Amino acid sequence: MDDDEMAEADRTALEAALGRMVYMAATVEMVVEITGSLSALNEARAEALMGKTIGSLADLTLKYAREASYLDATMLAALESILADVKVGMDNRNAYVHGAWAMKDGGLVAMNSKGFTKVPGGFRIKPVSVEHLDLLTADLETLRERVLVWCNRAFALKRPDLVDKIEGLEPDNAPPYPAPAT
Repeated sequence: MDDDEMAEADRTALEAALGRMVYMAATVEMVVEITGSLSALNEARAEALMGKTIGSLADLTLKYAREASYLDATMLAALESILADVKVGMDNRNAYVHGAWAMKDGGLVAMNSKGFTKVPGGFRIKPVSVEHLDLLTADLETLRERVLVWCNRAFALKRPDLVDKIEGLEPDNAPPYPAPAT
């Protein structure tokens, strides 16, 4: 794509939407790391989360949660589901962040290699528009909130003595997690 193919205002709007999406993705990674740190048995394990990509970060967070004695099967199943959704959302982010933008069939797309076993043709192609980026940003925000709700619930189980002492901590009004399938 060259400058003649897109007006400056359109490019600025796209770049702003991309920036908002990248920012939201970073907050998702941060709350997953905080959640893993909360679940970690010690400081060394919490530090092991630092600098990890989201796949490794999510896997370690789930591993640590499984080792936490205060978490039951319902909480673990909820976290597993949330983190699976986080991985999908962040993979969608990767399509834009790690994809080259080009014109295809009259529209702007992001393209990056994905592997023939995952995507026919070996390339993932996503449309690039403010609307697509804003939808992804909203999806990532929802994921961030789901992780935060889980993290707050886990904290309340781990340290019930502190819940009433934390100024500004809102009551948990989210629906309860369903019991895991047996």
